[in-house]
Amino acid sequence: MASRYLDQTFSSEGHSAEESSAACPETYLPSFPGESSILAAIPEMASGTASLGRVYFLPWVEFTLENPDEIWQTEDLRTRTVYHYLNFVNAEGRSPAFAVEVAFTDDAMAINNFALIVHQSDLDGLRSGNLAYSRSREWEREKLVRNLNEKALVKYDEDRLDEARLLIDAAIRVSGSASAYLLNNRGLISWKMGQTDQAKQDFLESISLDEGNGDPYFNIGLIFFDESDYGMALRYLRRAVDLNPVDSQFLTELGHLYLEMEKEEEALGLFRQALERDPDDPQVDFHLGYYFLYKKGQPRHAVKHYHKGLEKEPADQFALADLAVAHWILGNRHKTRSIYRRLQSNPCLMPYTISRLVYLNLEMGDYETALKYYRTALSQREPFEPEWLHYNAALVYAKTGRPQQALDTLGLAVTAGGEAVIKRVRAEKAWERLKRMPDFKRLLKLHAKRRNR
Repeated sequence: MASRYLDQTFSSEGHSAEESSAACPETYLPSFPGESSILAAIPEMASGTASLGRVYFLPWVEFTLENPDEIWQTEDLRTRTVYHYLNFVNAEGRSPAFAVEVAFTDDAMAINNFALIVHQSDLDGLRSGNLAYSRSREWEREKLVRNLNEKALVKYDEDRLDEARLLIDAAIRVSGSASAYLLNNRGLISWKMGQTDQAKQDFLESISLDEGNGDPYFNIGLIFFDESDYGMALRYLRRAVDLNPVDSQFLTELGHLYLEMEKEEEALGLFRQALERDPDDPQVDFHLGYYFLYKKGQPRHAVKHYHKGLEKEPADQFALADLAVAHWILGNRHKTRSIYRRLQSNPCLMPYTISRLVYLNLEMGDYETALKYYRTALSQREPFEPEWLHYNAALVYAKTGRPQQALDTLGLAVTAGGEAVIKRVRAEKAWERLKRMPDFKRLLKLHAKRRNR
């Protein structure tokens, strides 16, 4: 900031202090002190050999402008505003201090003067105006903001989301100018609360404040991914990878998106990159397990990848739940039940896991337990894949002779999943008894009318 004004405002080596002072417009600063006064105020400078005149302190000007401890504003009567940038040499708020005077008019800004302040009375005079900036106060505010942010993230992890939202909102208010990282974190909280529109807005505001941070691009990309808006998801996840191509999580989720888009070659290339960047990250193996289990219908390949990932992260609920499903499809009943018992003992089950437990209990014939987990899933903010959650519960009702509940729940599944659910219904033998019911036929016709609008 200062370098382009210094040469214009002050003379270089060779001009006397008197000549320099004469060149300055009227100033609020005291005269520059003599060498004896400087040494009395800062004795440690006596070890140097250079003359401690005004020119010696020119480098201090730019440093003070870039790293001020305080900035004080004075409204001048001569159609200008004067700011005094202060840098304290020893104790905060005490002399000696270095001061740079900057004058603003309607159309110009100029460094007006600078001085080493060795008397406390002179320093007190400069600090009697309006405080425009205080590094110590800013630091205290920043500490408060970061403390509120950390507390909000703890509440987020504990699923105490209303409290987390209050804390992060307070952090944003205290920060004055909303920081990009605070908006990103508020987006995460809003997303977990099911407020996806607010989350998107927060992530976009975070991006507008810091376009070089990949996190909000990644997060909003995942929201669009969850919504099956693959075009928008690809736009943001690609940008996250462009900004941070060594982040294995960014690479893995973009690879997962490519799998969903049936671009296997691109996906596998990204998975290879992710493993190169972080060989200990199990997510690549978990995504490949998911791909082979649900997209390719190859449970043996899925089991291999899930086992490989679980060697790195043995307690991952998602992988364990899908591994149990893969073993069930392969006929490994004992292995399925062993993993099931392990999951069942976990006091904090995730929505994904609960959805899989509904399916597993349906398959194992433990229908009431399946319905217990179904009711648990419905009590959560965001049940995982609600269409299949409802569908599996509807199958339980159908298999246990509760046709009206089966149809009501199937209606929820069709509303959430549309044609994919209808296709499954047509292929499932368990619905044969209900297909003759007028309500069943109306349900399929209603979906057809909605689809053809």
